[in-house]
Amino acid sequence: MTTSQETIAGQVGTLLHKLEMLIDEAVSCGAELTAALPRARVEAKLPALVGQHSLDTLTDAVQSLVAARRQTVATHKHLDKVRELMGLPVISFGEESPKPDDKLFTTGTVRTDHLRIAA
Repeated sequence: MTTSQETIAGQVGTLLHKLEMLIDEAVSCGAELTAALPRARVEAKLPALVGQHSLDTLTDAVQSLVAARRQTVATHKHLDKVRELMGLPVISFGEESPKPDDKLFTTGTVRTDHLRIAA
C-alpha cells in the first residue's frame, strides 16, 4: 500500500459516493414528479387520458434510475473487494458506516412484480 494508492482510492471513493448521492436525489425527484402529475391533472380538471403517456414514460425513467442505483451498489461492492485486495483501509463517508450485511436486505429471489403480461 502506497500513499499514491491511498490517494487514488480516496478519489475513486469520493466519486462513487457522489454518484450514489446524485442517483438517490434523481430517484427522489422522479418519485415526487410521479406523484405530482396525477394530482396536477385532477386539479386542472383534465380527463384521465391527458398525461397518461407522460406518466408511463416517467415511471419507465424512474425504473431506469432504480436500475442504475442497483448497478452502482454492485459496483461499490466490487470496488470494496479491490480495496481489500490492495490492503487499503475502509474509507467511510458517514451515513454508510457500519455497512450492513447484504443478507439483511436481499432474499435471493428474483423480483417479478414490475413485469406485465401483454395479451
